Amino acid sequence: MSTSDGNAVLVNALSSSVRSTLNGMETAPALIKRVLEEESWRSFTTPRGEHVEHESFESFVTTAPTRGLGKTIEEIVRIVGDEEDVLRSLAKALDIRIEELRSPETLSEALDSVAQDAKQFGAYARAGGWIFGLMVARSVRPGNSRQAVNDDSAEQGGSRKVTAGKFAIMAGTGVPRVMRFYKAWERAAEAGVVPGFDSLTPGVSVDLPDPELWAEYFTTYERNSDRRESIAQQAEIAGSSYAEALKVAERPGALRTAILGDAKTAEAARAALIDRMEDDPDLQRNMAKTLAQAPEWKKALASETRRVERAGYVREAAEQGKVKTPGGQVIELPQQARDEASEHLAVVSDPTAEPEAVENAYEAVRAIIADTIDADPEIQTRERRSKFHKALNSTVKSIESIDPDDLVAVVDDDLRETISAAQKRINELAELLARSSSSRLRAV
Repeated sequence: MSTSDGNAVLVNALSSSVRSTLNGMETAPALIKRVLEEESWRSFTTPRGEHVEHESFESFVTTAPTRGLGKTIEEIVRIVGDEEDVLRSLAKALDIRIEELRSPETLSEALDSVAQDAKQFGAYARAGGWIFGLMVARSVRPGNSRQAVNDDSAEQGGSRKVTAGKFAIMAGTGVPRVMRFYKAWERAAEAGVVPGFDSLTPGVSVDLPDPELWAEYFTTYERNSDRRESIAQQAEIAGSSYAEALKVAERPGALRTAILGDAKTAEAARAALIDRMEDDPDLQRNMAKTLAQAPEWKKALASETRRVERAGYVREAAEQGKVKTPGGQVIELPQQARDEASEHLAVVSDPTAEPEAVENAYEAVRAIIADTIDADPEIQTRERRSKFHKALNSTVKSIESIDPDDLVAVVDDDLRETISAAQKRINELAELLARSSSSRLRAV
């Protein structure tokens, strides 16, 4: 029966039966079974028209009539007697083992809320996630989780198991979560770590593995997924714990918290991202995009780039003895200049050095190079010539890049004046060079 009024018919009949001395012993067990199977006890209407809901079967039994039966669980067990199928249904509703129903001592302990909490806490403390895996493994049978949730007629090993769908409803969770525990147990069984499903029945207890092993078999991802396999490969390469790495991967929120709250964790994450970017173009693009969209980071990036370039310049001068001059030529420094440059190497080699200190070291080395150029007339001449070549080549490239048609389309007086001035200057330089060349020829 599915309505409150319909449930009331069964509940009222059961209530009347358990109060009857003789007739109740004959009819109550069957009524208890129906009330349990149809879960009429959860929601019904009293003879006074009151709507009643119970969260647990124990609450329904112990609540005073007419909102409940006004009995104890021990009394209900005595009424049921040796009706094995009713006892099994009763044990399932109470979430205890059927053996515990048969003994007043064990029943009292099983029904005690504090004792139940302590028992479950102790089981989890000893076995970790394995205890939940066992609950699923001994209670769930393979099959279509979309089957009717009251279809639990299939028997395995003399004790009935239910579909993952019904187990999920009973547990107040989802089928995917139930199946993750089921699959984890299946993987462990294949590895010989735990018993197979065929040897497990509802309520049975078995020795469970070390809690630390649970992470080796339980994951929110399929065992052969690329993500899981990639983590396994990296753990093998690094010689680290795969189980610990998997735990971190399954808790990105906790990882983020650790990075934000701990400098060492943040540094480890930074180093890992740098290593990963070498082979991950998508991550490279995403990181570059993130940096480009943050003005404050762009400034820091430009400053750090300049610092690295300056440090590289000093290091090359001190270690290689070859540097690029402002004019663009590469010269070899004399030993004395290299020794002076080496005095600044310690500063740029310090990763904690302030940008200002690196800049000062760079300028000092530039001064050493300038002195080296001034001390050698030949190098000085080549440097001056190199600067002229550099300036003229840049100018020629700029002029050659001008499209005449585009220029004619937009020309104005300012442009005409600028071009005329440039042409005049070029002609003057050309005449100067021509006269200089003639003078040298006459001298010869």
